[in-house]
Amino acid sequence: MAKTTNKENKIRCIDCAHATYMQWFENPIIAMCNMRNERMVAESEHICGMYQDAGPRKPEIQHFDCYSDND
Repeated sequence: MAKTTNKENKIRCIDCAHATYMQWFENPIIAMCNMRNERMVAESEHICGMYQDAGPRKPEIQHFDCYSDND
């Protein structure tokens, strides 16, 4: 069963069920939060009251080889 955290525990977006992931070149993985509609570095620790543990899995990461569609 998925668990949530209180507002005092540090979490990582890479472990959250509410995020989708993207990476440009060899830069850090970015998490797009589907609840807050904002981006965070996926493996950075921070506090979030909306976190929901995604459980054991290998996250799907969308990879990009350019920064814009105009390249």
